Amino acid sequence: MLIATLNPANAVWKGFDDPNNKRAVPIFMEKYGNYCNGSGFLYSSRIVFTVAHGIFRGDDRQSEPKVKFEKLWVGVPDKKVAANSERIESAKILVPENYKHRNFWLGGKRLNRENDFAIIVLKEPITVDSKPVELLTPELHQQYIANNEEVSLMGYGGNDVDTLNKTCDIITPKSMTSNVISNNMNLGDIEWTARLNMKVLPGKPNICDGDSGAGYVKILEDKYIYLGAQSSGISNHNCGSWAPDINSETINGTDPVYLYLDLVKQAEDYVVANPYVAPVAEKTIKCAKGKKTKKITSANPKCPKGYTQK
Repeated sequence: MLIATLNPANAVWKGFDDPNNKRAVPIFMEKYGNYCNGSGFLYSSRIVFTVAHGIFRGDDRQSEPKVKFEKLWVGVPDKKVAANSERIESAKILVPENYKHRNFWLGGKRLNRENDFAIIVLKEPITVDSKPVELLTPELHQQYIANNEEVSLMGYGGNDVDTLNKTCDIITPKSMTSNVISNNMNLGDIEWTARLNMKVLPGKPNICDGDSGAGYVKILEDKYIYLGAQSSGISNHNCGSWAPDINSETINGTDPVYLYLDLVKQAEDYVVANPYVAPVAEKTIKCAKGKKTKKITSANPKCPKGYTQK
């Protein structure tokens, strides 16, 4: 397979390296190829948090997407992406029944996606760091709002306007920070129902296409606290591709993970009911009986009666 040798396309507009985030992963729509479908966060070795709109084919600014991907693949953290980079196939994909696409660009009033959360359960585990992951609670959410808490996000999206909608060969994930603000936004006649909202000041690192699904997290010395998956934005210039908003304050929003604890439990129950069994490595031996020879291949090969191993 020919692999393109492009210059690195560093994710997140003006993003920075964050060695403390070892749970950010790329999501792909195929087993091989160099197009990142979005971003995600490894909650555990087989459970990945992302967004529902990344599970559907199509663009909700053009029409209402209705067809889901039957399978997706998840890459490993701390690795560069290439056309044949390591990735694990999904075993199950969970989406809330009450998920709704945006319809603002189709003549509706809804600017954000509602219940935009999804879980990808993997067929086999990905090695994760030992630091545990806790989920945001309503009480902690209110504390973060009161403190204007700074949280981080690492994604696999574009780096500038020239990398939007391009392949992600040799891509390096990048991080940004934002501050948690009110869970109620009044936009007049426009509907904005996201309850987990983050503010980004003009000129600061910000999300781009491909960062959807990346996890908002508070990274502490002894744990991660996961808040939610990046979904929609207000006044986001998308890597500078929308000039009128380059000097605007951005609000990036989604819904808090504590609204989806039932979905998380479904994923955890599935993993328990369908444990991963590592394939047993096979080896081959050669057996001889006079001039006759046989090759025996199995996990524990033995020569038939009357044969000796050569």
